[in-house]
Amino acid sequence: MGNEKNKFDITRFEHQLIASTMTVLVDDFGYTPREVFELMDDAKRQLWGALAELANERKGGINNESAKTL
Repeated sequence: MGNEKNKFDITRFEHQLIASTMTVLVDDFGYTPREVFELMDDAKRQLWGALAELANERKGGINNESAKTL
């Protein structure tokens, strides 16, 4: 499990951020576990494009300014 980015590993700080955010939604804001996972699904749908663009730019792909001139 150690180096796999796509497997949840509570020892990794970035994964702890996800877990703590989900916990806060339940403990502090009254979400049910089902509502938290529905929210996560909706966030995945809404953020996919932006995250894909960031990943592409990080890998040296076309950035926004270059794309505007094409």
